[in-house]
Amino acid sequence: MPLSIRDLMPSELEFQMFVLDELADELSNKGEDVIKLTIGVAELPIPPNVLERMIDKLRDPDFIRRVYPEGLPELREAIAEFYNRRYMANVSFANVIVNTGSSPIFRNIFQLLAGPEFEIMIPRPYYALYLYCAKLAGAKVKFYDIDVHSKRVDMDSFRRNFSPERTSLVVVNSPGNPVGNVVTPDELREMYEIVDHNAYVLNDEIYNNTMFYDQFQTPLAGLPQHKEITIVTNSFSKGYRMYTKRVGFAILPEELQRNLRVMQQHTLLCTDPCYQDGMISALEDEESPEELNRLFRSRAEYTTQCLKGTGCEPVAAEGGFYAMLRCKDWIDANGFASSKELARDILEKVHVAVVPGTDFGVPNDLRLAFCNDRYNEGIDRLREYFTTETISQNTMLHNAVTESTKA
Repeated sequence: MPLSIRDLMPSELEFQMFVLDELADELSNKGEDVIKLTIGVAELPIPPNVLERMIDKLRDPDFIRRVYPEGLPELREAIAEFYNRRYMANVSFANVIVNTGSSPIFRNIFQLLAGPEFEIMIPRPYYALYLYCAKLAGAKVKFYDIDVHSKRVDMDSFRRNFSPERTSLVVVNSPGNPVGNVVTPDELREMYEIVDHNAYVLNDEIYNNTMFYDQFQTPLAGLPQHKEITIVTNSFSKGYRMYTKRVGFAILPEELQRNLRVMQQHTLLCTDPCYQDGMISALEDEESPEELNRLFRSRAEYTTQCLKGTGCEPVAAEGGFYAMLRCKDWIDANGFASSKELARDILEKVHVAVVPGTDFGVPNDLRLAFCNDRYNEGIDRLREYFTTETISQNTMLHNAVTESTKA
């Protein structure tokens, strides 16, 4: 008998976002009219200039044979130039590495910097990938809290959980998933001061093209004195709506870049060069990200306007791809164990697929992705669900009291 494998996929880590998305597809296949607000894949098409460039390269038999484990040199150069031009950073080609999206970059960085003797600090609510990568690396996870109501970093929890001796990596996600919070320059400065060069700080900037009310600022420019501990990850999946093309990148100190390059030589081999080349045109396109930002801002504001006062209270997003609903009082009043059961009930009754907060460390909340051209209709259905179910519960309570009085 072979030895038992290490259990890296316990049920509590299964990504409910994909579970609910698949359940929604099953309903659709049965002829039901389902609106999916699950996965952060923008419905807008790939920008035409990017698509044309990728197709041209696909026709070139020599180009499609180009293999660079650390990324196409032209793209790495273009990424460095973009950050220097747009954000006044001071980075070079040698600081950039490309992979198939940012998710495997997270996995590799966590493997490189973490282990059983180290701790990784991540925000809570968190994106599930952070927790899972830490588990894969065998690291202990510490949380610092984001106050969901104010959308500010809880600095007391940050100070309390950071250890100069044990913390090897701190993750910052801004704009955040699922809260939609934007970490302010003052907050980020204070976080770096607490870290005091005793750990690396990984800034997940994947939603930097969807800032609803402020201009994005990267620590590569705003905190140059901390460049030697700063890691930035990003991707073309979100702002440039190329989720399935899987091209992400990191900007990081050269010694880390060299280590990741070797890891990718053994595990990745290469990212499709045609897709990578298309991303050079994406970096030259300012209108497509702005179009997406305007659209998602309007959907965020519609969410707050329509769902306020329903009992599942919306958090007004400052940026990003998602709206978050705080549902603890509603869940308690209606007898659900957690948002996992609530999400399934919503899908069954009004055919809207949402993501339970169990994926993000907030078991009484829900997350909605702005990524559907019927998004506002989905919000209308949710309002109907919360209103109807509340009326139903009140009626049941009234009837129960009446019967008790008669007895």
